[in-house]
Amino acid sequence: MTTSETSALLQQLSALASVYTPEALSEKKRILEQCGHVKWKKKQDIQTYHDLLVFLMAYADNETIFKQSHSEMVKLCEYVKVLSPRRQEQLSRSRIAFTETQGTFSFVIMNWLMEWRPDDVSIHSFGEDGAHPKTLFKHNLNDMEFELAGDENLSPLKWLQKACGSNDSGNILKWMLHQADKWPVSLPLKEQLFESLKLFISIQPSTIQFSGSFPALQIKTPYYHHTGLLKKFNERSLIETPLPPERILTKAQKSDLLRSARIALLLLNRETDPVTNTFPELLKFYELEHGLSIALFSMEASLRMPLESYIGFMMFKNGFPMSYGGAWLFGKRSLIGINIFETFRGGESAFVFAQLLRTYYQAFGASQFEVEPYQFGKNNPEGLKSGAFWFYYRFGFRPIDESLRQLAEQEQMKIQSEKGYRTPLETLRQFTRSNLIVNFGKDQPFIKPADISWYITKCITHNFKGDRHKATTYCANQLKQHLGIRKADLNKDGKTGFDKLVLFLGFCLNLNDITAAHKKLIHTLILGKGSSEYNYCTTLVKFPFETYLVPTLKEMLQGKT
Repeated sequence: MTTSETSALLQQLSALASVYTPEALSEKKRILEQCGHVKWKKKQDIQTYHDLLVFLMAYADNETIFKQSHSEMVKLCEYVKVLSPRRQEQLSRSRIAFTETQGTFSFVIMNWLMEWRPDDVSIHSFGEDGAHPKTLFKHNLNDMEFELAGDENLSPLKWLQKACGSNDSGNILKWMLHQADKWPVSLPLKEQLFESLKLFISIQPSTIQFSGSFPALQIKTPYYHHTGLLKKFNERSLIETPLPPERILTKAQKSDLLRSARIALLLLNRETDPVTNTFPELLKFYELEHGLSIALFSMEASLRMPLESYIGFMMFKNGFPMSYGGAWLFGKRSLIGINIFETFRGGESAFVFAQLLRTYYQAFGASQFEVEPYQFGKNNPEGLKSGAFWFYYRFGFRPIDESLRQLAEQEQMKIQSEKGYRTPLETLRQFTRSNLIVNFGKDQPFIKPADISWYITKCITHNFKGDRHKATTYCANQLKQHLGIRKADLNKDGKTGFDKLVLFLGFCLNLNDITAAHKKLIHTLILGKGSSEYNYCTTLVKFPFETYLVPTLKEMLQGKT
């Protein structure tokens, strides 16, 4: 079969992938059988076929298509595994099993990789704009090694070889991570310093686990799309449907789930803070409908945000990672972001987003959701051209800016009344001047953490001349005097939560009027912030902050100061 014939075959399969008629099913089987005899030559054809097989397994018509696609994937990966080094290199970062991935990752993730698969990881290169290793690691040398510390002629790799006494790339990387771990600084600063190296690593997987070729989660019974994809449904009804009970996982299962989420992001050369900076015991897992499941991740206590809760997620479809992102929760308000893997964008994107809103609405009580302009086009040409604005509009999201809200209503009327009308790109670009918001509840929009942050800075600079220590001491005394809460009396989790919330509670709330019941809630909030971010979120929605805001903050929020 010629390369042009192979490409034509893949075009046919691509056109049929999301079609679920008996005729399409028969054609899928036929094409898959033909593809089983192809000797793949073009890199793009291999990539296309791989991604189509993933889609066909995730959105299989029935068991036959799933098994046939799975069998083809096994053959494709075995074919790729024995390709020449040159051809394998062409497929780097393809997410195909046994192919190489390169990238620059966080200090935490590099350490995790070296613990999990040390023989698969090595140094690839250093970015030209990165700091020379000697700048950071000379402080780990002995004083008598002043010649090595000051050598100006060695390249980054040569310097490291001399410093650690090995030419082996893996050993050098282990040495770097071990030495960086000794730096007497906080983890965030350690991350910044390590990032400044612009170190790129290579991952040469020896296992199919580090790939996007097969389901990452074990599924007893895949969901089959006998009647096609779910495109039309009642969005509000689904969002208000209670979640099923959280699935209780063993520690080993949670570790496997976290590993799967990290791998899925690394294959995209990406990380999210909740997936990177967490532990297995800090995740939750829900099995939803139509073969969907969702894992939620919260960060370890010391790295959590002071007011909001950044709860990340990874969505799975029949065990395949297919979407990721997170929500920044504060009471009933939540900023939310979603990214659907390109392979899955021809599936049930609206249904997936509805399930995401449902999860955060039901699990945390968030009812006011906001999305930032990047999600629908700002500095995102693909989002602009796809008309992603109207995707969010379908769920009730509207521009916060009133003039843009009116413009959107006018455009919606044109779409409904003029057949074939498409909103001009320039109009879609105008919409990116404002965040979008939807409110599924009856409450007024909740306070924005950014406003509170500015107010606290104002209190520190105006009342304490910028002395942060004095400001913190003042707020701590307020909590002791009015709430009977002393940091010294708290356990480790409580101390962490105290440090996160003390300025907010001391400056922003009128603690004189706090009721006994609400004092208990504040104590629960402090403990939750340092222990369970999930408990913190569900407690936060119960606390009536607006009732206790100090007058000066209320005036600022109302635009009077």
